[in-house]
Amino acid sequence: MSVQEIQVSLEELRSLNLVEIANSCKSQVYYELESAFRNVENSNAARLLSATCSMHLKPESTITPFSPKFIMQDSRGIIANDFSRSSLNVLAEFCLEVDVPELRARLADICWVTKSGSIEHAYMAIQAYIESAKILLLENDTWVYPAERIERALRLSCMFRRETQRPDLFISISDFVISEIDRKKLNEPPFYALRLLNLSHECGVGDQNWILSTAEEIAQNRFELNDTRTAINAWECALNSAIELRDKNKQQEIWTYIAGCHVKDSEMQDGGLISAGALLKAIDSLSKVPNTRQKRLELYEKMRDCQLESLHQLHEYSTPGTNISEIVHQAKIQVQGQDFFDMLFRLGVLVSRPACIDTLRSQAIEQMQTTIAWMFGGTHIDHEGITVATVPSGMGINDDPDGIVTWSIMMRNIGIDHQLAVQGQIRPAINEIMTQHHVSEHTLESILKNHPFIPKGHEYFFVKGVMCGLEGDFLTACHVLIPQIENSLRYVVRSQGEEPTTLHGDGSQERSGLKFLLNHAVILDVLGKNITGNLQAILIDKIYGDLRNQMSHGYMPAGHFFGNAPIFLWWLILHILMLPFGSYWKQNYKPENTTPKPIESLS
Repeated sequence: MSVQEIQVSLEELRSLNLVEIANSCKSQVYYELESAFRNVENSNAARLLSATCSMHLKPESTITPFSPKFIMQDSRGIIANDFSRSSLNVLAEFCLEVDVPELRARLADICWVTKSGSIEHAYMAIQAYIESAKILLLENDTWVYPAERIERALRLSCMFRRETQRPDLFISISDFVISEIDRKKLNEPPFYALRLLNLSHECGVGDQNWILSTAEEIAQNRFELNDTRTAINAWECALNSAIELRDKNKQQEIWTYIAGCHVKDSEMQDGGLISAGALLKAIDSLSKVPNTRQKRLELYEKMRDCQLESLHQLHEYSTPGTNISEIVHQAKIQVQGQDFFDMLFRLGVLVSRPACIDTLRSQAIEQMQTTIAWMFGGTHIDHEGITVATVPSGMGINDDPDGIVTWSIMMRNIGIDHQLAVQGQIRPAINEIMTQHHVSEHTLESILKNHPFIPKGHEYFFVKGVMCGLEGDFLTACHVLIPQIENSLRYVVRSQGEEPTTLHGDGSQERSGLKFLLNHAVILDVLGKNITGNLQAILIDKIYGDLRNQMSHGYMPAGHFFGNAPIFLWWLILHILMLPFGSYWKQNYKPENTTPKPIESLS
């Protein structure tokens, strides 16, 4: 039965023992309530409430705060506008009687965003979100759930600050946020306070001088504790306030502190790729400060020393040897971990691997030796019947060991490899992670902050792209991530001391393109032949992928983004992002017997 077909009366909703159902949950958060209501048998009322709790809360979006639980090629989860008008009218009346703050907030908010309720439902949602946040602060170890509800309440209250509405709601929430920041700012770690502080800057809670001084206090405290990553986050918050105050001297002072954090971060690493990346960020930070040229030159020399070790930073991992029928089972076992980071690392590094280019070439030559089909050449067409590549007739294997004929067979085989990896390993592993963990963008941001593959200011593209892929929305993931790959490759080249631009005779400069970068010696050395070969096949090869070209020109239908090549590309980017954490993972998670053997042949 679809949610549109559910018919529920107010009396049926009142017959549910909401307090008892809520108390059966481990924690009173919406996805726990969804499961609890689903377990109530033969009740359309419970089924309707379960559906309302199935949507993810996106507090950063004022107008559309609810997103579907999943997105697939031809289906998605429920959204607020899916509910029938009769159901929404009943919920608008029923939420006035709900004693569970988390559920009352959700129902009132749904009624508000669907316009089935009045402005009073928005006021009700604001107050209920804060009540729910206070409960979650007492019963949960995590700060993420309370922070999401506080953010939603604050953003809603910002809409009603006029004197003719409810300015008292914004004032009371602001007072609560300020008290929470003061209470938690020196906590270990202060992520909760920092998130509220950034939210304060965005929504106008407190004055900018208070935000600036609080952020400075957190930054200095974390720097003394050698938590340079969090210190940088706090300094960036302080920088936003300094910019708002138009205090140029304070801005330059903060940029100097940020550079110092990056230098200290580099010193705490092993001198390889991460150290070089941290020093490059320090140089970029000092470039905002006058009279720092000598210091930047000294840091550049240190960065060059670190680059000698950077090639050893990216390690090769492979999946356990098994037959095809066991791939799914092995993937689910391999991704099991202690926490979300452990499982994400396993997904990116242990569950699958990039197709081996040398193996593909050997297989292609072997196939050419046992068949004559390749000798007749061929034509490759896209989904619209347009010829995108032609393969000439082959006159002899020895005449073309690395040419178009061999490459075309390699591209056919890599498609088989990617298909089995996506269907047998990547998708099952993603499902395991999303079943066990509620993932937020802030969690991913804390992992990907100051990453050696991601230029400063581009972190959110990768956070958003990885998040969409985990949620199954590979259409959005590809549109967000594909344009960033080329820019990140240029960043890697630059971090190795080379300039990824071309100087023309008229004095103008042109950035190096994707095809040039994927054949650049630095990229081949840093990422390796297999990663760059897979990127080349998926992004620019006319026979197999051509994903970058087809996406940028709008050739691809929406359904193609849920195919094997786009999903494998998403995983390959996650693979690149996770590889630098190899030493950290080994040291902190102490894995035993997790060096799996490669699958003997996926092609």
